[in-house]
Amino acid sequence: MDTDRFSKLPAVIASLVLLPVLLELLAWYIEGEEYDVARAATVITVIVALALIATVLGRIRARLPVLMVVALTVTAAGEAVLGFVAAFGPVLWRGGVPGELHGLVTAGVSAFAVATGVYLLVQYRRGLYLPYLEAGMGPLPTATKRRVIGESEILIRTMPDIGPSVEKALASCVAMVDQDDLHFVAYFGDQRCRFYTDVLEDGDLAHFFHETDQEERRKIYLRAGNQLNWLTQRLNQQLHRLEGGILIRTVLDVERGAMFFYWVDETRYLIGVTLDQRKVDIADDKMARLVDTIRGHFTLPPINQRERAPKSHGHLRSIPRSERWPESGS
Repeated sequence: MDTDRFSKLPAVIASLVLLPVLLELLAWYIEGEEYDVARAATVITVIVALALIATVLGRIRARLPVLMVVALTVTAAGEAVLGFVAAFGPVLWRGGVPGELHGLVTAGVSAFAVATGVYLLVQYRRGLYLPYLEAGMGPLPTATKRRVIGESEILIRTMPDIGPSVEKALASCVAMVDQDDLHFVAYFGDQRCRFYTDVLEDGDLAHFFHETDQEERRKIYLRAGNQLNWLTQRLNQQLHRLEGGILIRTVLDVERGAMFFYWVDETRYLIGVTLDQRKVDIADDKMARLVDTIRGHFTLPPINQRERAPKSHGHLRSIPRSERWPESGS
């Protein structure tokens, strides 16, 4: 189950701060002593605001560094205005800012700047430019089915209430995966994984799993798919001047197998995995055909029609050691 490190912040804030205040109010009511109701109301309002901020952070954590930089810029601009008023107000319009207020605001802005810098430096040292690359992806597919096709037992997990077009895409993916080459396929729509299907638990693939089990590997694939989508969007911004269109295919070819990212349309993409290095090309071709099939379910034209050059050894000849190597390379 995917965990959200921000989801419990409102409850923690309420239990650690709001509960003692409420108990104090209850004691005041029972004993009939004087109590500053305005102060209590102010404290409760601040606590509720902090809880709401924590809730918002839990929902927008993917953009947290950007928001931190924006907030830092805004507060710095406010501090600049405050400093100008404090410095030139008495001279220009015989007004100013109390020294205590100016000092308090300056201390707050400095503390926020230090916290922001430390946070971003920690993320940078971990190799992450944004915590979006490690953020949770929301609810993952949980509805589980198993289907036996030929010699493969296929696992299918979906989100509830997927539409007819997504059902067709699911059927196409299930038809493509097998224990021989394409071992895992996940479908993402609207920034969420709508379903995935795989044969990772097939006995013939057990030798591919050593330090991670099948469930952990699935989570890693889904998280990597989320990261690849983010990186693809950033690369599209950098490469748009090449006039070659958007990036529709990314292959991470590793020592043992490969991971494929295939763009479907503006809101959808596929992640595919093969565990067998010998079957990378076959799995890649399957993914290309699969994307075109899924685009057809959404009445979109194919985009992955490509021709493979016939295998040829060319016109190679051995070069004697006495022959000078051509400097031009032609």
